[in-house]
Amino acid sequence: MTFDTPLMIAVAPNGARKTKREHPNIPISPKELASTAAACLDAGACLLHLHVRDAADRHTLDANRYKEATAAIRKEVGDELIIQITTEAVGIYQIAEQIQAVKAVRPEAVSLAIKEFCPKAADERRANEREAADFFAWLYREHISPQYILYSAEDIRQFNDMQARGLIPGEAASVLLVLGRYTENQQSNPDALLALLKEINPLNNWWLCAFGATEALCMQSAIRLGGHCRVGFENNQLLADGSTAADNASSVSLVASNASELGRAIATPAQARELLGMNTWG
Repeated sequence: MTFDTPLMIAVAPNGARKTKREHPNIPISPKELASTAAACLDAGACLLHLHVRDAADRHTLDANRYKEATAAIRKEVGDELIIQITTEAVGIYQIAEQIQAVKAVRPEAVSLAIKEFCPKAADERRANEREAADFFAWLYREHISPQYILYSAEDIRQFNDMQARGLIPGEAASVLLVLGRYTENQQSNPDALLALLKEINPLNNWWLCAFGATEALCMQSAIRLGGHCRVGFENNQLLADGSTAADNASSVSLVASNASELGRAIATPAQARELLGMNTWG
Protein backbone atom coordinates (compact mmCIF):
# COMPACT_ATOMS: atom_id res chain seq x y z
CA MET A 1 0.00 0.00 0.00
CA THR A 2 1.29 3.45 -0.93
CA PHE A 3 -0.10 6.94 -1.30
CA ASP A 4 -1.11 5.79 -4.79
CA THR A 5 -3.78 3.78 -2.95
CA PRO A 6 -6.71 5.96 -1.81
CA LEU A 7 -7.59 5.86 1.86
CA MET A 8 -10.60 3.77 2.82
CA ILE A 9 -12.46 5.19 5.82
CA ALA A 10 -14.90 3.05 7.78
CA VAL A 11 -17.20 4.26 10.53
CA ALA A 12 -18.19 2.16 13.54
CA PRO A 13 -20.97 4.35 14.94
CA ASN A 14 -22.19 2.50 18.03
CA GLY A 15 -20.50 -0.81 18.91
CA ALA A 16 -21.84 -3.48 21.22
CA ARG A 17 -21.72 -1.69 24.55
CA LYS A 18 -22.28 2.06 24.40
CA THR A 19 -25.66 3.71 24.81
CA LYS A 20 -26.98 7.25 24.78
CA ARG A 21 -25.72 7.59 28.36
CA GLU A 22 -22.23 7.85 26.85
CA HIS A 23 -23.30 10.22 24.06
CA PRO A 24 -26.79 11.38 22.99
CA ASN A 25 -25.89 10.96 19.32
CA ILE A 26 -24.89 7.31 19.45
CA PRO A 27 -27.26 5.77 16.88
CA ILE A 28 -29.26 2.78 18.09
CA SER A 29 -32.46 2.50 16.05
CA PRO A 30 -32.54 1.70 12.32
CA LYS A 31 -33.68 5.26 11.61
CA GLU A 32 -30.78 6.72 13.59
CA LEU A 33 -28.32 4.36 11.92
CA ALA A 34 -29.62 5.38 8.50
CA SER A 35 -29.24 9.07 9.27
CA THR A 36 -25.72 8.47 10.59
CA ALA A 37 -24.84 6.45 7.50
CA ALA A 38 -25.86 9.30 5.20
CA ALA A 39 -23.89 11.89 7.16
CA CYS A 40 -20.78 9.69 7.31
CA LEU A 41 -20.96 8.87 3.60
CA ASP A 42 -21.05 12.59 2.87
CA ALA A 43 -18.06 13.08 5.21
CA GLY A 44 -15.94 10.51 3.36
CA ALA A 45 -16.76 7.07 4.74
CA CYS A 46 -16.98 4.19 2.29
CA LEU A 47 -18.02 1.49 4.79
CA LEU A 48 -20.27 1.30 7.84
CA HIS A 49 -19.49 -1.29 10.51
CA LEU A 50 -22.93 -2.25 11.78
CA HIS A 51 -24.00 -3.34 15.25
CA VAL A 52 -27.67 -3.77 16.13
CA ARG A 53 -29.41 -3.93 19.50
CA ASP A 54 -32.39 -5.76 20.95
CA ALA A 55 -35.48 -4.14 22.47
CA ALA A 56 -33.50 -3.36 25.63
CA ASP A 57 -30.59 -1.81 23.64
CA ARG A 58 -28.37 -4.83 24.30
CA HIS A 59 -25.98 -6.30 21.73
CA THR A 60 -27.58 -8.87 19.45
CA LEU A 61 -26.76 -10.83 16.31
CA ASP A 62 -30.45 -11.23 15.49
CA ALA A 63 -30.77 -11.62 11.72
CA ASN A 64 -34.10 -9.81 11.49
CA ARG A 65 -32.70 -6.76 13.28
CA TYR A 66 -29.72 -6.75 10.95
CA LYS A 67 -32.03 -6.92 7.94
CA GLU A 68 -34.24 -4.13 9.30
CA ALA A 69 -31.27 -1.83 9.93
CA THR A 70 -29.71 -2.63 6.56
CA ALA A 71 -32.98 -1.89 4.76
CA ALA A 72 -33.26 1.47 6.55
CA ILE A 73 -29.70 2.40 5.61
CA ARG A 74 -30.21 1.33 2.00
CA LYS A 75 -33.39 3.40 1.80
CA GLU A 76 -31.44 6.44 2.99
CA VAL A 77 -28.18 6.08 1.00
CA GLY A 78 -28.93 3.56 -1.76
CA ASP A 79 -26.46 0.85 -2.68
CA GLU A 80 -23.36 3.03 -2.58
CA LEU A 81 -22.15 2.56 1.02
CA ILE A 82 -20.64 -0.82 1.98
CA ILE A 83 -22.47 -2.28 5.00
CA GLN A 84 -20.39 -4.63 7.12
CA ILE A 85 -22.11 -6.52 9.92
CA THR A 86 -20.25 -7.66 13.03
CA THR A 87 -20.04 -11.16 14.50
CA GLU A 88 -18.73 -9.89 17.85
CA ALA A 89 -19.50 -12.40 20.58
CA VAL A 90 -19.37 -10.03 23.60
CA GLY A 91 -19.30 -13.13 25.80
CA ILE A 92 -22.82 -14.02 24.66
CA TYR A 93 -22.52 -15.96 21.41
CA GLN A 94 -20.72 -19.15 20.46
CA ILE A 95 -19.06 -19.80 17.09
CA ALA A 96 -21.99 -21.76 15.70
CA GLU A 97 -24.37 -18.89 16.54
CA GLN A 98 -22.05 -16.33 14.95
CA ILE A 99 -21.87 -18.38 11.77
CA GLN A 100 -25.62 -18.93 11.67
CA ALA A 101 -26.27 -15.20 12.03
CA VAL A 102 -24.13 -14.43 8.99
CA LYS A 103 -25.73 -17.18 6.93
CA ALA A 104 -29.18 -15.87 7.82
CA VAL A 105 -28.35 -12.24 6.98
CA ARG A 106 -26.10 -12.84 3.94
CA PRO A 107 -24.54 -9.37 4.17
CA GLU A 108 -22.22 -7.75 1.66
CA ALA A 109 -19.40 -7.69 4.22
CA VAL A 110 -18.67 -9.04 7.71
CA SER A 111 -16.05 -8.60 10.43
CA LEU A 112 -14.60 -11.65 12.20
CA ALA A 113 -12.27 -11.78 15.22
CA ILE A 114 -9.72 -14.55 14.72
CA LYS A 115 -9.38 -15.03 18.49
CA GLU A 116 -13.12 -15.75 18.68
CA PHE A 117 -13.33 -18.10 15.70
CA CYS A 118 -10.01 -19.84 16.35
CA PRO A 119 -9.30 -19.89 20.10
CA LYS A 120 -5.75 -20.93 20.87
CA ALA A 121 -6.43 -23.72 23.39
CA ALA A 122 -4.42 -26.68 22.10
CA ASP A 123 -7.17 -29.26 22.60
CA GLU A 124 -9.72 -27.16 20.69
CA ARG A 125 -7.69 -25.28 18.10
CA ARG A 126 -7.67 -27.78 15.24
CA ALA A 127 -11.42 -28.47 15.51
CA ASN A 128 -12.12 -24.74 15.67
CA GLU A 129 -9.85 -24.12 12.70
CA ARG A 130 -11.71 -26.67 10.60
CA GLU A 131 -15.07 -25.13 11.45
CA ALA A 132 -13.75 -21.61 10.85
CA ALA A 133 -12.05 -22.57 7.58
CA ASP A 134 -15.26 -24.13 6.28
CA PHE A 135 -17.08 -20.90 7.14
CA PHE A 136 -14.42 -18.69 5.56
CA ALA A 137 -14.63 -20.81 2.39
CA TRP A 138 -18.42 -20.39 2.39
CA LEU A 139 -18.02 -16.60 2.61
CA TYR A 140 -15.67 -16.72 -0.38
CA ARG A 141 -18.10 -18.79 -2.43
CA GLU A 142 -21.03 -16.57 -1.51
CA HIS A 143 -19.16 -13.34 -2.33
CA ILE A 144 -19.34 -11.97 1.22
CA SER A 145 -16.30 -9.81 1.97
CA PRO A 146 -14.64 -10.70 5.31
CA GLN A 147 -12.47 -8.46 7.44
CA TYR A 148 -10.38 -10.37 9.99
CA ILE A 149 -9.83 -8.59 13.32
CA LEU A 150 -6.37 -9.01 14.85
CA TYR A 151 -5.65 -7.72 18.35
CA SER A 152 -1.98 -8.58 18.78
CA ALA A 153 1.22 -9.75 17.09
CA GLU A 154 0.30 -13.24 18.24
CA ASP A 155 -3.05 -12.96 16.45
CA ILE A 156 -1.28 -11.79 13.30
CA ARG A 157 1.18 -14.69 13.37
CA GLN A 158 -1.68 -17.14 13.85
CA PHE A 159 -3.55 -15.54 10.94
CA ASN A 160 -0.45 -15.64 8.73
CA ASP A 161 -0.03 -19.34 9.51
CA MET A 162 -3.67 -20.04 8.66
CA GLN A 163 -3.31 -18.07 5.43
CA ALA A 164 -0.16 -19.99 4.49
CA ARG A 165 -1.99 -23.28 5.08
CA GLY A 166 -4.87 -22.25 2.84
CA LEU A 167 -7.42 -21.86 5.63
CA ILE A 168 -7.99 -18.23 4.60
CA PRO A 169 -9.24 -18.24 0.98
CA GLY A 170 -8.09 -15.85 -1.70
CA GLU A 171 -4.71 -14.38 -2.55
CA ALA A 172 -5.09 -11.42 -0.22
CA ALA A 173 -7.19 -10.57 2.83
CA SER A 174 -8.48 -7.50 4.64
CA VAL A 175 -7.37 -7.26 8.26
CA LEU A 176 -8.24 -4.81 11.04
CA LEU A 177 -5.55 -4.06 13.62
CA VAL A 178 -6.77 -2.88 17.02
CA LEU A 179 -4.84 -0.57 19.34
CA GLY A 180 -6.03 -0.30 22.95
CA ARG A 181 -8.71 -2.22 24.78
CA TYR A 182 -11.80 -1.57 26.87
CA THR A 183 -9.85 -3.05 29.80
CA GLU A 184 -7.05 -0.49 29.27
CA ASN A 185 -9.37 2.44 29.88
CA GLN A 186 -9.68 2.89 26.12
CA GLN A 187 -6.16 4.20 25.56
CA SER A 188 -4.05 3.45 22.48
CA ASN A 189 -0.33 3.84 21.88
CA PRO A 190 0.44 4.98 18.32
CA ASP A 191 3.99 3.62 18.68
CA ALA A 192 2.60 0.09 19.02
CA LEU A 193 1.50 0.09 15.37
CA LEU A 194 4.99 -0.34 13.94
CA ALA A 195 5.55 -3.59 15.84
CA LEU A 196 2.29 -4.98 14.47
CA LEU A 197 3.11 -3.95 10.91
CA LYS A 198 6.35 -5.95 11.03
CA GLU A 199 4.16 -9.07 11.23
CA ILE A 200 1.69 -8.16 8.46
CA ASN A 201 1.64 -10.09 5.19
CA PRO A 202 2.35 -7.36 2.58
CA LEU A 203 -0.26 -8.84 0.25
CA ASN A 204 -3.02 -8.07 2.76
CA ASN A 205 -4.65 -4.65 3.05
CA TRP A 206 -4.73 -3.44 6.63
CA TRP A 207 -7.00 -1.12 8.54
CA LEU A 208 -6.59 0.39 11.99
CA CYS A 209 -8.97 1.22 14.81
CA ALA A 210 -7.87 2.71 18.11
CA PHE A 211 -9.42 3.35 21.49
CA GLY A 212 -9.45 6.68 23.28
CA ALA A 213 -8.11 10.18 22.94
CA THR A 214 -5.04 9.18 20.90
CA GLU A 215 -7.21 7.85 18.06
CA ALA A 216 -6.40 10.83 15.80
CA LEU A 217 -2.64 10.29 16.21
CA CYS A 218 -3.06 6.60 15.44
CA MET A 219 -5.08 7.38 12.32
CA GLN A 220 -2.42 9.82 11.12
CA SER A 221 0.11 7.00 11.40
CA ALA A 222 -2.15 4.68 9.40
CA ILE A 223 -2.58 7.31 6.69
CA ARG A 224 1.17 7.89 6.41
CA LEU A 225 2.03 4.18 6.43
CA GLY A 226 -0.43 3.18 3.70
CA GLY A 227 -3.14 1.66 5.85
CA HIS A 228 -6.84 2.42 6.12
CA CYS A 229 -8.85 3.91 8.98
CA ARG A 230 -11.86 2.90 11.05
CA VAL A 231 -13.20 5.55 13.39
CA GLY A 232 -16.46 6.21 15.18
CA PHE A 233 -18.10 6.18 18.57
CA GLU A 234 -17.59 2.43 19.09
CA ASN A 235 -13.97 3.10 20.01
CA ASN A 236 -13.70 6.82 20.71
CA GLN A 237 -15.82 9.95 21.04
CA LEU A 238 -13.03 12.53 21.30
CA LEU A 239 -11.50 14.77 18.66
CA ALA A 240 -7.79 15.52 18.39
CA ASP A 241 -8.04 18.56 20.70
CA GLY A 242 -9.70 16.48 23.43
CA SER A 243 -13.18 17.88 22.88
CA THR A 244 -16.15 15.57 22.41
CA ALA A 245 -17.18 14.98 18.82
CA ALA A 246 -20.70 16.13 17.98
CA ASP A 247 -21.43 12.98 16.02
CA ASN A 248 -19.80 10.15 14.08
CA ALA A 249 -19.55 12.23 10.91
CA SER A 250 -17.24 14.63 12.78
CA SER A 251 -14.82 11.76 13.42
CA VAL A 252 -14.91 10.76 9.75
CA SER A 253 -14.38 14.37 8.64
CA LEU A 254 -11.29 14.65 10.86
CA VAL A 255 -9.67 11.64 9.18
CA ALA A 256 -10.59 12.91 5.72
CA SER A 257 -9.13 16.33 6.53
CA ASN A 258 -5.90 14.81 7.87
CA ALA A 259 -5.59 12.65 4.77
CA SER A 260 -6.03 15.69 2.55
CA GLU A 261 -3.32 17.56 4.44
CA LEU A 262 -0.99 14.58 4.01
CA GLY A 263 -1.74 14.36 0.30
CA ARG A 264 -3.71 11.12 0.29
CA ALA A 265 -6.98 10.81 -1.64
CA ILE A 266 -10.14 9.39 -0.07
CA ALA A 267 -11.59 6.19 -1.55
CA THR A 268 -15.14 6.24 -2.77
CA PRO A 269 -17.27 3.18 -1.98
CA ALA A 270 -16.78 2.03 -5.60
CA GLN A 271 -13.00 2.30 -5.23
CA ALA A 272 -13.19 0.51 -1.89
CA ARG A 273 -15.04 -2.41 -3.45
CA GLU A 274 -12.28 -2.62 -6.04
CA LEU A 275 -9.53 -2.49 -3.41
CA LEU A 276 -11.30 -5.21 -1.39
CA GLY A 277 -11.64 -7.42 -4.45
CA MET A 278 -15.42 -7.23 -4.37
CA ASN A 279 -15.65 -6.19 -8.04
CA THR A 280 -14.09 -9.46 -9.17
CA TRP A 281 -17.23 -11.38 -8.23
CA GLY A 282 -19.22 -10.29 -11.29
